[in-house]
Amino acid sequence: MKYKNIFFDLYGTLIDIKTDDYKPEIFYHLSNFLNYEGIRVEKEFFQLRFEENIKHQLSISQEKYPDVDIKKAFYDTILSFGYNTCDYLLDTIMKIYRTLSILEFKVFDDVHKVLSNLKKDYNLGLISDAQTIFLYKEIGILSLESYFSSITHSSVLGFRKPDERIFKIALDKLNAKANESVYIGDSIKRDIGSKKVGMTFILVKRGESIYDKEFGEADVVVNTLEEAQHYIRSNV
Repeated sequence: MKYKNIFFDLYGTLIDIKTDDYKPEIFYHLSNFLNYEGIRVEKEFFQLRFEENIKHQLSISQEKYPDVDIKKAFYDTILSFGYNTCDYLLDTIMKIYRTLSILEFKVFDDVHKVLSNLKKDYNLGLISDAQTIFLYKEIGILSLESYFSSITHSSVLGFRKPDERIFKIALDKLNAKANESVYIGDSIKRDIGSKKVGMTFILVKRGESIYDKEFGEADVVVNTLEEAQHYIRSNV
C-alpha cells in the first residue's frame, strides 16, 4: 500500500458551509445578551471594537499567515467597556456568534460513506483553519469526530494554511511520513502547503475551488471524494 495516512481539510471539503461573520444584527443580539448578563456595552460601538481587536491581532502577529483568536477578541472587546468575564460566558458568546453567522451548514453528500470506508484501511487526520469551539462543536453536530485519529487546527497555533508547519505538525501527531500521506482539500491557495511538505495533494472541486480556473499545482484534481478514494486505493 503506497499510502497509509489521509488528511482532510474541513470547511469546503467535508462541510458545506456559508457564513456572514459581520452582519450588524449579530452584534445587536450579542449586545442584548451581554446586557442581560449585566455587562453594559454600547451597541453602536460593540461591533467596531470587536473588528478593531481582530485587526490588532493580525497587525501584531509575526506570522506570514497569521490566524486570529476570536475568543480573545471578544474578551478584549468586553474588557474595553470596563468588564471582565469568564470562559463559560465567552464560550456562550462564541456559540451565539457562530449560530447567528451561519447561512448554510451541512456535510456534502459523499462524506460519511467515503470516510467510513477509508477509515477501515487508513489513518485519518483533520487539518483545518478553524476556531477551537467551532470546529469541535460542528464535527460533533455532523457526526464526523469518530473518523479522525488526530485533529490539527490553526487558532491554537496562531498561524494558518498554507504555512507548511501546520501540515508537519499534523504528520507528527500520527507519526506519519509525508510520502505515505495524502491531503484532500478544496483550496489551491491554502492547501498547497501539503504538497510543499511532500504529501500528495488532491484538490476536490468544490468549496473555494469552484471559483478557481487553474488547478495545475495540485497533484490530482477530482470532482468528488469518491473519485479521490478511487485514486488512493488504486495507488498500491
